[in-house]
Amino acid sequence: MIKRVKLRYFKLFEDQVFDLADHIVLAGPNNSGKTTLLQAVVVWNLALQQWKAKRGPESGSKAKQRTGVPLTRKDFTALPLREMNLLWTNTLTALRKEELEAGQKLGQPRVLAISVEGGSGQDTWECTFEFRYQNTELVHIKPSHFELPGAVREFSVVHIPPFSGIGAEETGHDRPYQDLLIGQGKAGDILRNLLLEVHQNSREPGWKALCGHVEQIFGYRLLPPEYEGKPFILSEYLRGIPKGKGKNGLAQLDIASAGSGFHQVLLLLAFFYARPSTVLLLDEPDAHLHVVLQKQIYDMLRRIAAERRCQLIIATHAEVLIDSTSPSQILSFLRKPHPLVTDVDRDQVREAIKRLTATDILAAEGATGILYVESQTDFDLLRAWANVLDHPLHDWFSRTPFWHSNQGRNPRESRGHFFALRAIRPDLKAVLLLDGDNRNLLEREVAADGLVVVRWKRYEAESYLIHPTALRRFIESRTSPLFAQPADDFLRDQLPPAVYRNPLDDHDYLSSTPASKTLLPTLFQKAQVSVGGSEYYLIAEQMKSDEIAAEVTEKLDAVVDAFGIT
Repeated sequence: MIKRVKLRYFKLFEDQVFDLADHIVLAGPNNSGKTTLLQAVVVWNLALQQWKAKRGPESGSKAKQRTGVPLTRKDFTALPLREMNLLWTNTLTALRKEELEAGQKLGQPRVLAISVEGGSGQDTWECTFEFRYQNTELVHIKPSHFELPGAVREFSVVHIPPFSGIGAEETGHDRPYQDLLIGQGKAGDILRNLLLEVHQNSREPGWKALCGHVEQIFGYRLLPPEYEGKPFILSEYLRGIPKGKGKNGLAQLDIASAGSGFHQVLLLLAFFYARPSTVLLLDEPDAHLHVVLQKQIYDMLRRIAAERRCQLIIATHAEVLIDSTSPSQILSFLRKPHPLVTDVDRDQVREAIKRLTATDILAAEGATGILYVESQTDFDLLRAWANVLDHPLHDWFSRTPFWHSNQGRNPRESRGHFFALRAIRPDLKAVLLLDGDNRNLLEREVAADGLVVVRWKRYEAESYLIHPTALRRFIESRTSPLFAQPADDFLRDQLPPAVYRNPLDDHDYLSSTPASKTLLPTLFQKAQVSVGGSEYYLIAEQMKSDEIAAEVTEKLDAVVDAFGIT
């Protein structure tokens, strides 16, 4: 089994070490490097097979140790490449000035290296293959040591990409062409070949076991594939399990007629039994599967792998697979790839994959902190007030502020989102600003380590726009004074006298009235001004500093303190 993989200048990873367990789940969002690690092992295996064929003891080669094996793009079946330099980090195949070591010169080859350490118990081995770029169509490969470890010579790797479709017909393909299709992500194009291979291998009880799994999971009966005397491989199944030796009138259908979930499971099983190997690399084996079926298939794969003594390395972002795996068997691809330790680590990774967007992940890396508010409107109001007050938080707003909506009156969403972010930035700080209408929500229900919870005293953020002078000024800027007077009369009639006279003081009316839904829409209707709720920040922009309640400054100060802004 593989215990460690070291990559140097391979695609996304310029210099990275991966420690693997006997069974490992690579967990992370899309484009985080999971598939790249699988590809690295596949490329290493391709180099191993090429070296054995052309320089191994049975090849008859008398080449000297320093001579590498040429590998053309046409023969590079591990993954599709337009040009061979796409294997290198940032496609750079020559050393940069900052990479030079003693005795090296600028422009010397940037040697791509993939090192695999493996074995069991104390019996371990290490094998490194180096790749030197020749041109867009050719690289040279060789191991770091001419003689390969004995255990490596019998080592085999099988890569199973996600199912991506199946053709209506399929002829027999030789192994090199099958490998080419797999490398291109077209594993579905060889599904019938794999089933035929399992059925024809009389030395292994694989066909019977495979059919048993299909019957147990789907209640279908696989029929033996046929090819002799036919233009294509005939692979069919019955939509049910006959009670006797016949077919009991059950429909006999081509496997292409089944659903994608059936195809995905059948592909995994076919690879398991057609290609017994040391290591199985599974890229998103949960694809196309219902969440209940994901767990069932995952347990089955682990059981079969244990019986056949092969190692599973699975790339996934499925919650079910992550929840069903011990933290010590999960390699997280959030931040720098690292193994997990505790159940909390695993839960954070699961939530991060479920909740975080690619933008969230990028923003979290360099963020001062994250602000949680109820909506875009709240965020825009705070930004406008910070500008008017020339508050220290204004600089934070003017750069690239990191914030998240807690989806209206759902502050627990913010807590879950922040918990997920801690998988990327354990030191990240956060402020959750709740509206006054959330005052009955107990703080312990949303509080978390590193998360500061503050609340508006008034009903909502828009309640701090209720200042007659400021509202009149805004209306006059949008229409004529003729329409501003009816609006002012409306405010005088609707607001309690104390609120009208002293709008900056605390008032029960402002704590209990949803201004954004009642008072403000009617006010602008009276003034014949078209202003939607998403534009209320325009009012805040025209307010003067002495028209903004002191509590607004207090909330801005709370964010500054929490984020450590100076």
